[in-house]
Amino acid sequence: MVRSLLLVLLVTAVVTAAYDIDCKWKSNISDIEDVAHHKYQVLEECLFYKLTSEADRMQDKSNALMMLPPTVAAGETLEVQVLDGSITEMWMNEVFKEMNINGFLKLSWKDRRLRWNPEEWKTENLRLKSMGRLWSPDINSDKLQTGSQSTDFVNYHDIQSNYNGNVTARLEFRMKAQCTIDYTEYPNDRKHCCFNLQSTLYKRYVKFIMEHGDGHEMLNTKNIRTNWHVDPSWTWIMKLNQDNDNRAERLEVCVGVVRKSSTLAVELTLPVLISALILLLAPFFGKFNQQIYVKMFALLLQFMSFQFLSEKTPQLGFGDNIPKIYIFYAFTIGMTVLSLIATVMISAMSRVKRKVPPAHRYTLLASLLNANLCCGSEEEPTTDGTSSKDATSDWLQVHSALNNISSILLIFIYIIGAIVIAF
Repeated sequence: MVRSLLLVLLVTAVVTAAYDIDCKWKSNISDIEDVAHHKYQVLEECLFYKLTSEADRMQDKSNALMMLPPTVAAGETLEVQVLDGSITEMWMNEVFKEMNINGFLKLSWKDRRLRWNPEEWKTENLRLKSMGRLWSPDINSDKLQTGSQSTDFVNYHDIQSNYNGNVTARLEFRMKAQCTIDYTEYPNDRKHCCFNLQSTLYKRYVKFIMEHGDGHEMLNTKNIRTNWHVDPSWTWIMKLNQDNDNRAERLEVCVGVVRKSSTLAVELTLPVLISALILLLAPFFGKFNQQIYVKMFALLLQFMSFQFLSEKTPQLGFGDNIPKIYIFYAFTIGMTVLSLIATVMISAMSRVKRKVPPAHRYTLLASLLNANLCCGSEEEPTTDGTSSKDATSDWLQVHSALNNISSILLIFIYIIGAIVIAF
């Protein structure tokens, strides 16, 4: 009997020593840095058990620390401070005009239930290994109640509290942001993609406070993995009111990006630039027929280039935007057609034989222009010398001068138009 009693007392002592919920051995700690890692975790569990018990008594409900918000008085709100944020990865769905964005926000809020004496517990911070052990603001996508909820994901990580009850956490997200796209500078098109984060259960209870007044400085994109160039002027975290409720707040996270595709830009612009150069040089090839052939070749090259450009067009088109490169293509083709028509008509008129010569002042002016302009000229026609009234040669000089003037005029119009389109 005595042996059995001693055995029971011994087992009880061992169990009690192994399950010391108050961690009484902490009073023997002089420096927390000297505590072994596993023992420090036990100390944290003891501290969390103490805080849980006190919270249950304070709010008169079991598991209060896990299930209830930290405030108890009516009309109180919870201020959630947005410290900063970061975008780590994003990729574009061109068909649905959606940007898949991965990143996180660093948040902080006050929980009065997480307070302890750091001198007694030898630590100033408490790490919560699971987000389910502590109530946290239900910040989620505004599409949570729609069919898109399966694609958006939000979760808390690295939840910590100090002895004053200041809780910090990293809110990681994976979102599909709707984008507005400006194709004006295509293929360097600009996209502005935004998504919203808000509280669903505690709409008017959760209030956001921005660490920096200017939201442009709060979203870090330096370490982002993407083939897009991030525009800082169009990237921000902003506090707004929820739709249909001015007393409820939401966070708008926006990212502005520009496509980084130098090779595609070269592929699309180089052919039309070459054809435009041929168009500009066509008047310098000499005779009317040679100029016509050169301009027809330039026009063929432009149509082939435009066909290649059309193959690179997004599947659903450009919407209301007309890219500058399309305007440039159309302008180049139009100027080539006008130049070709002018040369063909002047060439046709020059082949008509006339007996009446042009006015002498026109002949002199044409000779002066043909002698000083650097464009093409025609050979003198061969006459049989039997008629002194054959004025073909004089008219040819006039028509050649007209072609030179029209070519120079179209070149100037093309250059000015190309500058206006580009800028």
